[in-house]
Amino acid sequence: MDSSTHLRTTSNGSAEAQAGAIPLIDISRTPSPYPRARSAAQSEDEDEDYEPAASLVRPLVASDAGNGREGRTWQRITRNGGLGKFFFGTWVGWQIYVGLLVFWVAGTSFYLLLMNRFILLTGVYKFPYPLTMTWIQLVLEHIILLGFASFTRLLARQFQILGLGAVVAPATPLSAGSGYRTAKGHGYLAGLARWISGGSGGIAGGGLFEFEWSTAKKVLPLAVVYMAKVVLSNISFAYAAQETYTLARIGVVPFSLILASTSSRSSLSVNSVPTLSSALTAAFSLLVACIRSGVRVTWESILAGVFSSLFVAVYPIILLRTYRMLVNDMVPQGDVLTGFPSADGGDEPSVTREETRAYWRTLHYTSILTLIILSPIVLLSGELSNIHHNCYFLDVPFFWVLTLCGGIGAWAVFTSTLLLTKATSPLTVNFISVPRGAFELMCLNHFKLPVHSWLGVGFCWVASGWFLVARRDEGRTLDRMRLEGR
Repeated sequence: MDSSTHLRTTSNGSAEAQAGAIPLIDISRTPSPYPRARSAAQSEDEDEDYEPAASLVRPLVASDAGNGREGRTWQRITRNGGLGKFFFGTWVGWQIYVGLLVFWVAGTSFYLLLMNRFILLTGVYKFPYPLTMTWIQLVLEHIILLGFASFTRLLARQFQILGLGAVVAPATPLSAGSGYRTAKGHGYLAGLARWISGGSGGIAGGGLFEFEWSTAKKVLPLAVVYMAKVVLSNISFAYAAQETYTLARIGVVPFSLILASTSSRSSLSVNSVPTLSSALTAAFSLLVACIRSGVRVTWESILAGVFSSLFVAVYPIILLRTYRMLVNDMVPQGDVLTGFPSADGGDEPSVTREETRAYWRTLHYTSILTLIILSPIVLLSGELSNIHHNCYFLDVPFFWVLTLCGGIGAWAVFTSTLLLTKATSPLTVNFISVPRGAFELMCLNHFKLPVHSWLGVGFCWVASGWFLVARRDEGRTLDRMRLEGR
């Protein structure tokens, strides 16, 4: 029977089903998780009443969008873990999260470089003692890290509502077994005494002076690499101009490509032609942009810069490996951490408390071990005696304000590097220094560059965009392969 017998045309041209007509039913054996396109049988007059089904791929897109009730979408983001679900449960949200991390790491690194430049080279009160300056910044970094951990515990409820409970630092130490020990309080003074003696709180939940030799031995290689990276970078920067400093560290990306290609975990994505080509093109373009004549060159800056390139390339690899070791030590045997968002509809992503504790433990032990290693080096370097005889501005508040700003920058870079390494890869973390170096070259020279430098900067930014697109596509492919079990 022809379908036209079941429809009649009204005076305004729309089609209506007659009484008793056979309804048009869309039958499917496997319902699709994606929103179905609008049926052709629907009338154009029903546009105002048509509401698309909520997408399971983008769960934060409300079905009432466009009907004057947009406030509900904002409530979904700020309540019941909506922000965490968006960042870690959707592809669009994950890209925004990674993009924010990239801009944050690049911006804070540039900010730290400016602070070091003011303190070491161009400020009113020049402090040309890179070892002592590094030690002071590391002390401030540890203090700010301690304060930030306490701040996250203070706002733990708010982070839980937003779905960002994994940010909150652990408040209690890990017991000898697999469970978590809860602190028993008997007043403020008793709690403060337990906190100082190592009972609870602190950075990683084990108190202010938390220290376990078994954990320290695993973090010790990371602390050595981190100390060498920071110290050598500051020495190279203290005795060289910006162009020489960038040239001496141009080997970071080639070293990172070699190390990543030999790693079995990342060889599949790193050996791709777009990644290799874009990374090497960007590094070579930055090299061309930095070539200058008549620039002051010292052997200390060149030697320190070349060796720092190796430690900078190794650092995110060791950082990620140490973090994974600490996670595996706390995960009960037989459990598997997938690293994917929760699919059970819970309010929190599938970031376990073991992963959160491992993150804070990595930061705590790396910071404290770095200070332990660097302190005798500063004492033996002879810088303290020179500072005592030559520095007359140690009582000037402005100098210490600059130093505090440098410590804040060091803390921001230190805490966010691990997050970006987990979210992307060690190669991506090291590659960020290339477009950032081109931007620093323009800013520190007040946008007065020769023609070949402008060409190098332009090609560097184009290649960086190519690298971004290549890594985004490869990351999407790798995630799909992991979901498929390959």
